[in-house]
Amino acid sequence: MDMQKLKYFIAVVENGTVSKAAKVLNMTQPPLSMLLKKFEEEIGIQLFRREGKRLFLTDSGQMVYQRGIELLASSEAILQEAREYQKDHRGTVSIGCATVSNFSLIPEVIKRMNDRSINISTHVKEGSTPFILEHLRFHKVDIGIIRNVYNRDDLITTKLLSEPIMVAVPPNHPLAEKSSVTLEALKNENFLLHHSSYEYNISDNIIMECKKSGFSPNIIYWGTETLPMLGMVNAGMGIAFPPKSVIKSVGVSLPPMLELINPEIITTLNLVTVKNNVKKEAVDIFLKITKEVIAEIEEDFILY
Repeated sequence: MDMQKLKYFIAVVENGTVSKAAKVLNMTQPPLSMLLKKFEEEIGIQLFRREGKRLFLTDSGQMVYQRGIELLASSEAILQEAREYQKDHRGTVSIGCATVSNFSLIPEVIKRMNDRSINISTHVKEGSTPFILEHLRFHKVDIGIIRNVYNRDDLITTKLLSEPIMVAVPPNHPLAEKSSVTLEALKNENFLLHHSSYEYNISDNIIMECKKSGFSPNIIYWGTETLPMLGMVNAGMGIAFPPKSVIKSVGVSLPPMLELINPEIITTLNLVTVKNNVKKEAVDIFLKITKEVIAEIEEDFILY
């Protein structure tokens, strides 16, 4: 398979028309159309169904597109690894995670690599669970760090950390001076919860436990990121339910945090990788130090 023609094919798919792809590729439309036709002839597969100027992928074309992205990513990873070995560089790690992980866990991992003179470049892409999983599948990140509970045949999920959910309250709240609170005591509060369209998440558990305690929570806000939500708590808009590890966040002004008792609600931080991915030394090193940091966070929880 001609890798250059594969790149042109992917560009056409992602831009929707040959003319738009030609502009992106800095070439004229007729040569690109000819290359696309030759590519179909070479592999013996009809990739597109044509309707006027628009192109629509056939089922076979969709498969070639998805596998083609994986192939290009793998080939680029191999070349990048080889270049980095040549430069005495240990490699690059690309991570997809929620913003809160990038304020708590990842800075400490990077600091330790720097302290030990481990020459690894770290690229972080922040986003929601669907964003992270999509980037994993298309090999745009090496690892994902997420909280949602799910199962997928093409991914490997490893539990990093189980931790309790805390209750964040405004600084002037009557509960602000307390160390713990029951869920029932929060029945008259305004709830700020995490929204996820991707299977089960911690908010589902919180709502279920509220109903077990005899009330339905007054949810005034659904968000996707913890830190902006904590800013809203600081502004007095309501209460939120961050994971305990948020107390390790760097450079963040946190509202008062209370332990949630009766019931205690646990959330899990998970590491996700793609099955049969190209093995990278840099990823192995990053994960080893990550587990080291996680172990210390768990010890801190006992003392907190």
